[in-house]
Amino acid sequence: MRKNKIISIALAMGLAVTFTSCGSKDSSSSVSDSASSSYTTEELAGKISLCGKQLKYPLTLADLGEGFTFDSYKQQSSNGTMVNLLYDNQLVCALEYYCGQEEVNENTPIDNIQFTANDFNRDKISIDGFTANDTPEVLEEKLGAPTSTKKGIRTYDTSNNGKLEVVDIGGKIFSVAFFMKLPENNK
Repeated sequence: MRKNKIISIALAMGLAVTFTSCGSKDSSSSVSDSASSSYTTEELAGKISLCGKQLKYPLTLADLGEGFTFDSYKQQSSNGTMVNLLYDNQLVCALEYYCGQEEVNENTPIDNIQFTANDFNRDKISIDGFTANDTPEVLEEKLGAPTSTKKGIRTYDTSNNGKLEVVDIGGKIFSVAFFMKLPENNK
């Protein structure tokens, strides 16, 4: 239980890092005509898998299927509720729901997937074959140029209010956040 709380805190810190980029652009930002703004949230979800399970949008815990469960500890976040996602009782990532803890169940649509790369889970998320073991350049080979890049945060905005953020520190992937929809206060 203590280990899960520590991991929850680390995941929440990773989420805080990703929100520091919201609402501002850096002069080093780049936008490409072929960048992911041409992706919809549905198309981007179809390129992402957790533990080999292809995502879809909208997505619920029930959609993920057998082996996926919630950790018993739910934590209040600035936007709603965060809960750790387990696969075969091993931590995979954190899920965020823009609602209260009492509303979160296996049929509640997931709003945000927050993945913090650790030694034990670096290959549990795949984006069109890219994993946290790869360099950010491999991500760009898979998805094209990001909508923007700022201080190691590669952002792929979708055309319908979603966002994929991949944070690298010194060329090593630190976290991946997939906002299937952005919270009201961060649009």
